[in-house]
Amino acid sequence: MSTSRRLPQRLALAALACLAACSGPALGDPSTALSRQQEYFAAERLPEAARLGRRIVISDQVSAVDRAEAAFLAGEAEFRLGDHARAFERYRYVLENAPWSEHAAVIEERLFAIGQAFFFAEEYGGFFGDRARGVAALETLASHFRTSERADDALKLVGDYFASADVANHAEAALAYLRLVETYPDSEWAERCLWLAGHNRLLHAQGAHYDRNDLLRARELLQRSLTVHPRGVALREVRADLAACEELLAESEVLVADFYRGRRNPTGELLRLANAALLYPQTLAGRQAAERLLALGLDPATLGADPRLNSMDAVRATRPLWEQERDRDADASRSPGSAR
Repeated sequence: MSTSRRLPQRLALAALACLAACSGPALGDPSTALSRQQEYFAAERLPEAARLGRRIVISDQVSAVDRAEAAFLAGEAEFRLGDHARAFERYRYVLENAPWSEHAAVIEERLFAIGQAFFFAEEYGGFFGDRARGVAALETLASHFRTSERADDALKLVGDYFASADVANHAEAALAYLRLVETYPDSEWAERCLWLAGHNRLLHAQGAHYDRNDLLRARELLQRSLTVHPRGVALREVRADLAACEELLAESEVLVADFYRGRRNPTGELLRLANAALLYPQTLAGRQAAERLLALGLDPATLGADPRLNSMDAVRATRPLWEQERDRDADASRSPGSAR
């Protein structure tokens, strides 16, 4: 056999040998595995404690209680070694398989520390994958420890992650911020996060050319923020976002009106122009819609006087402005005090 053919085999054998050497202590006697891991941990032999713990967790020869304890010890060893990704997996195993564990309070603290490390520690450098792991750790904390004093902080960090410029998932950001508001209304973050929920929903809407339901949802959240926090710290931002949102909503009505006009559907055009003029009179698009209605002989004030005029049939039946003016002139000429 040639050297070139033997080389891959030698590399494979070397890799297997390295794997065997680096795999750490074998499980051995299942009945003593946990006690041996505890001895490793107590002696600060953390790599061995972590590796033996990983073996115990996947063994069906060890009881569920011992597997949970081994997972926690492995997580503690990995946490001290700075392997936050593996530590998180061990802690999550404990929460999912032994929620009664006496170590729950420690795990809560560790999850928050892991989430912060993935977000801010220099060793990770803020890479996308690492920050996503931080999100998973913080969301696990918020889900399993809803009464924790750190849960609202965790959700705020999750929202900030999705709202960041390099992620820009504004829909997820809005959901995280709103979850904080709904779950922890007394949180120090609740006021600002209500505005941020509306702000990110507005960014997610992308503009008047897209689904206006996102704009309506953004307006609902922003109006709620003004109602709940009329003197809030983000009052200026809320008002600015609300004005921008209503401008986009008015523009969306005008865009649909133009669509109907292009399809030679005057009823649909009038209805959408009336919506823009009556619902958003303070916006530029709303004022332009009102001018178009006046040019067509319809008075927006007349349309807004009767709620029934929101229907297409009512718009169709609305009398042109010139007819109303003619009738008013005729009535004035018939009055007793009119000039002859």
